[in-house]
Amino acid sequence: MQKLHDKYWQQVEEQIANLEGKLMDVTRIYHEFICTDGEEGVKEIERMNAGSYDVVKNMVKKGAKLMAAESVELLGEFMDWNKCLSAGISSQKVITKVYEFYNEALKSREEWIRKGIDLTLGEDEFGLLVMRENNKIQFPSNVEVFYVAPPSLDEIKRWVRDKKSSMPQTPKKEEKTAARKPAAKKTTTKKTTEK
Repeated sequence: MQKLHDKYWQQVEEQIANLEGKLMDVTRIYHEFICTDGEEGVKEIERMNAGSYDVVKNMVKKGAKLMAAESVELLGEFMDWNKCLSAGISSQKVITKVYEFYNEALKSREEWIRKGIDLTLGEDEFGLLVMRENNKIQFPSNVEVFYVAPPSLDEIKRWVRDKKSSMPQTPKKEEKTAARKPAAKKTTTKKTTEK
């Protein structure tokens, strides 16, 4: 997986360099989970052990500025609701409520990122947003968006899918016998063909 991870980020860097060659150099970088500008933000990316660290570091060396993409408060709220979702809640009503709050926090967070980019990215600048796939950020019509999705992204998705399918399924908890209706007997017919 590490080899695939490294290949992905190398291809990301190549695709960005290709865009820079056609347009202009990246002038501003926005990275999800990063709440501070400049060198301190770059250090945060390094501490996160994000694969994007080398890409961001190299662009900053070339003169790009790392901008704070996140609000500390909104990011904290989003992360807390995310933890709640993974807490193994058994009540469907509670899961539904937590998911509602999670979605509200996600929308607020994405809106904050959108506004931050809109306020700080100049008209003749080229910005880079490093963020998860399938975000719902809607940029103004005067912003031209290019998605960077290297070929190795499909390989990573396939690897994840294969790993998930090879994991043993956890059996569902058995229902109490008194609460179940007796199952109707089913007969199965086996079809055979003779040669």
